[in-house]
Amino acid sequence: MTDRPLLLLVDDDVTLLRVTSSILEVEGFDTILSDTAARAIEFLQHLPVAAVIVDIFMPDQDGMETIGQIRSLWPDLPIIAMSGGWRTISPETILETAQALGAQAALSKPFDRPTLLAVVRGVLPPT
Repeated sequence: MTDRPLLLLVDDDVTLLRVTSSILEVEGFDTILSDTAARAIEFLQHLPVAAVIVDIFMPDQDGMETIGQIRSLWPDLPIIAMSGGWRTISPETILETAQALGAQAALSKPFDRPTLLAVVRGVLPPT
């Protein structure tokens, strides 16, 4: 067993998942990747996840719905919402809505390494 926090990354963009995972792994986190909300919920039922980073727009289930589902089943689990926006809705508006539904923090895509790390570290309890 490792002392590295396990982060669940949820996005239908597999390339983004891999890049984000690589950044986090180098910085001392373990990651598990899910390209669907359903698989993410399954992982949460069986793994000691420290935080979830979830995309808002996914084909199988809306990220807002996923955040609500996670919040109802795991009320204390830190959730980070991420979005690149969609059509005429600004990423900021989308992310504010996600936070109202229970996400502790938000990332606007594209994000850089320092921003990702600051947001992830900001939702995790101090070690």
